[in-house]
Amino acid sequence: MKSMIFLTRALLLGSAPISAFVLAGAAQAQEVAPEATTGDIVVTGVRAAQEKGIDLKRRSAEIVDAIVAEDIGKLPDVTIADSLQRVPGVQISRTAGEGGRVVIRGAPQVLGTLNGERFINAETIVNSEANFTDIPASLVNGVVVYKSQNASLTDGGVGGVVDLQTIRGLTLKGGLTANIRGELGFGSMVGGVDKKIDGLIGYKPTDDIGMSLGFSYGKSRLASSFQSVELDLVDEYSTWFTPNSVDLNGDGDLADDFLIPNGWNTYVNSRETNRERFGLAYNFNARLNDQLELVADVLYNSMDEKAFGQQLFVNGNFGGRSSLPAYSQATGLPSVLSSVDISDLTEYRHNLVTSFNGLTNGLRAGVQSNLRKTEAINTNLELRFKNDDGFSGSVRWVYGHGTRDSRDMTVAQQTSSAQIAQTEGGEAININPGSIPETLSYPFSIGMGKNALYYNIGDELASLASDPAAWYVHSSWLERTKTKSTQNILRGDGKWENEDDTLSLSFGARYSNRDMDVVREDYFSPSGFGNGVLTKYGEAGYAIGKFIGGTGSALTYDPLPVYGLDSSTLASYVKNVSDFGPVGGLNVTLPLINAKALTDPEAFRDMLYGEGQYIVAPDRTYGVKEKQLSAYMQVNFKGDLSDTIAMSGNVGVRVVNTKLNVRQNIVQSGLLNPDIIVGVDPNHSAYVDLGDRNTKTSRTKALPSINFNVDVGSKLRLKAAYYETQALQPLENLGRSEITFYNTEQIGEDFQRVSSVQRLGNPELDPWFARSGSIAAEWYPNGNTILSLGAFKTQIESYTYQNQSSIMVPDSDGVIRNGATLLTIAQGKGASYYGVEFGYQQSFTFLPSFLKYLGTSITYTFSPSQAGRDAATGEKLILADGSDAPFNDTAKHQVNAVLWYQDSKFQARIAANYLSKLYQGTYGHWSFTPTTGTAGVANWQRPTLYLDFGASYDVNENLQIFVNGSNLTEEAPVNYAFNKAFKHTYNQFERVITAGFRAKF
Repeated sequence: MKSMIFLTRALLLGSAPISAFVLAGAAQAQEVAPEATTGDIVVTGVRAAQEKGIDLKRRSAEIVDAIVAEDIGKLPDVTIADSLQRVPGVQISRTAGEGGRVVIRGAPQVLGTLNGERFINAETIVNSEANFTDIPASLVNGVVVYKSQNASLTDGGVGGVVDLQTIRGLTLKGGLTANIRGELGFGSMVGGVDKKIDGLIGYKPTDDIGMSLGFSYGKSRLASSFQSVELDLVDEYSTWFTPNSVDLNGDGDLADDFLIPNGWNTYVNSRETNRERFGLAYNFNARLNDQLELVADVLYNSMDEKAFGQQLFVNGNFGGRSSLPAYSQATGLPSVLSSVDISDLTEYRHNLVTSFNGLTNGLRAGVQSNLRKTEAINTNLELRFKNDDGFSGSVRWVYGHGTRDSRDMTVAQQTSSAQIAQTEGGEAININPGSIPETLSYPFSIGMGKNALYYNIGDELASLASDPAAWYVHSSWLERTKTKSTQNILRGDGKWENEDDTLSLSFGARYSNRDMDVVREDYFSPSGFGNGVLTKYGEAGYAIGKFIGGTGSALTYDPLPVYGLDSSTLASYVKNVSDFGPVGGLNVTLPLINAKALTDPEAFRDMLYGEGQYIVAPDRTYGVKEKQLSAYMQVNFKGDLSDTIAMSGNVGVRVVNTKLNVRQNIVQSGLLNPDIIVGVDPNHSAYVDLGDRNTKTSRTKALPSINFNVDVGSKLRLKAAYYETQALQPLENLGRSEITFYNTEQIGEDFQRVSSVQRLGNPELDPWFARSGSIAAEWYPNGNTILSLGAFKTQIESYTYQNQSSIMVPDSDGVIRNGATLLTIAQGKGASYYGVEFGYQQSFTFLPSFLKYLGTSITYTFSPSQAGRDAATGEKLILADGSDAPFNDTAKHQVNAVLWYQDSKFQARIAANYLSKLYQGTYGHWSFTPTTGTAGVANWQRPTLYLDFGASYDVNENLQIFVNGSNLTEEAPVNYAFNKAFKHTYNQFERVITAGFRAKF
């Protein structure tokens, strides 16, 4: 009811001023200009781009929205996704502050196509999502978002299709065309200057031959700091930890229990992401004769991304859950400063702590180096033909190849001491002689602020930890994932039209094959035992009590070299760090390994332990071969029902057969690589590959579609659409095997506590499948105005979701204690999302004085959803608070607003994007069990509002200078669970200001 009230008020409040402007404009408007072809290069500027988008929307038989470049190769925002968020019903997610993944009307399965056909995008090799992070926006000349589909469109997008369109040579002006743009960018959180240069060279020697080459190169530095909270538990009455029987909240009893934000993975992280992008787009376009046209395209793009972070663990598992009772016992004061009652959501643990004081006995810190390279090339060769008998068509071959190589290096350091025997029969010695005295006496404070975590360390601990001699390298690990995909597509399309163009028949066939492979490797180094015996984590003391290959006699010593941060070996790698992100209360300077020095992580490990090697993890390595054969037939119609009413549309069906061959490696529990030191935790080793398991499936689906339009006069169009579509599962959902993760041994314990069990792969999963219906009314009072209102509903009959819960499984010594977090991939059915979309775009040419240079674009989407049922159990997915679980990644309210100004020399625009709270699945942990429901405790992203700005001035007809600002308010997502007060994940994104020039020749 509240949502409907919100919708009603929004429409009523917005309709009065909007209607006034629209009617005023209509009164002075002339008839709409004749329709242009989609490929035409039109006049430049934000006004022309908006009007071109309106024209494309009007001429489409489907329900679409279009974004057109303001000039050749100039989309209106920094990234492709940032432009897409202006479209009604489109939501985007951001990484390091830049737009990336695209969701349409709440469905993440959005197909990205290039000039109407599937292409290889290195960002989305293994899933069915649209993510254009690695594609420079300047290589794209327009984007069409299909919210309803027809039979001729390639299937694969449940939410819709996003078609990127590049320049065609025959649409250029005659002769030589060239432009170049250069810009510099400045971030508000990290230093340095971003640089970008792009441009286009086009040549059209005759009316029948044209070609173009677009290029783009850029380097950027982006702040992406974050803080993450993991739960633990403590109470006032248990005796299994020390001290115990302490009043923690000062209420005078010993009967309370608490969930505390002090788990092992509670940390603050200052992170910087560097991206280097390069792209080329080539097109050759020739009209061979009156009947034949040749189109050839090549799109190449690459991205080299380096993310560096330094993090400080709030807990480090030094004080652990004893931190709170130790503080209250020592001071006589409550350690729990604030908490919320969650007794209606969880069993046993009824108080969720949001701020506390505690005592610890040391620190744990770490640095991360995440290196990622992506590269993709896509080619298209197409022959189009058309004769005088009403027959036209095309034959097309599309090829794509993409790779993604990710290496993730982590180095952990601690201030603790450790007694380790380093030689056989030798005495144990303290490997960290400069360690901080390990008394549970150093105060610290934790609190959940509005935009960042509050974390304060007392002066004594901060002073002791500033000495490099207090730290040693506790462990390090390096993991690598190599992904590649290759596709070939051959398709033929035809169309026959009758003489008066009122009826036509479209038909075609398509064959495609895609090979996709994921190889996971871990880096292993010499262990010090010789004979080729290896270790993964480089963790001093780990070998003691473990086994070579998991069998034989337990080891009694560990010869692995140990390095203090004051050692000469690490001298060039250590730096003082005081920036841990915008964390409240934290004022420390600590010696840490320099994350930016880890650009060659293999060399760093080799320096410490000797030359290592990558070994494949067969349980996380898999491949998928997809072969798809489809054919479609579609009837297109149009005609006049009266002098003022006309109809048009299409009805068709696409039949698709999809064959999958999922290759998984066979492994056996306990059968581990014989050369690696390991206990019971397979994550410290690698399974022996026992061969391949191939699972083959074949599915055939008929996908009907109907689009029906009624034109009332020349200004009003009514649209209705129904279609069915499917999308391949993300490949990791098909290929991954079960994995169990363990924490590092805690101080005083000789076993590893299990942390999580992941069951996230099933080769038998059904594809996503959905039925969708839409209606819309579009009013075009003149050529520069549209007022639209639409409604939609999508019933998702098959989908998957990731579920978090708890499971009781043993720790590494076989004893069941606290259990672990269980992550599973589940098949769902019967989910749905529905809603209403409102859009308004207008150029205010009818206003007096300078106001006539203004224009606007305003969109609003209302889209509630529900997640349906678990396909295996039939149970409805209910959250712990008793409400229906929404569909993943959906926000109920979305508002986009753009106000722009353009005169003969100057143009400017300010854009806002608002999302209400966003459902992002469930939040689970071993420390609690939800009281009711089948889905768990909801994980929400709080509402966000992003503001962007741009302005440019034409010095003359060939030179333009500009300035742009993205994320002006430094907005960033914050996630919470249970209650808005419990914010478990904070992100910080920076404001970026760019300035530059654009020249045409």
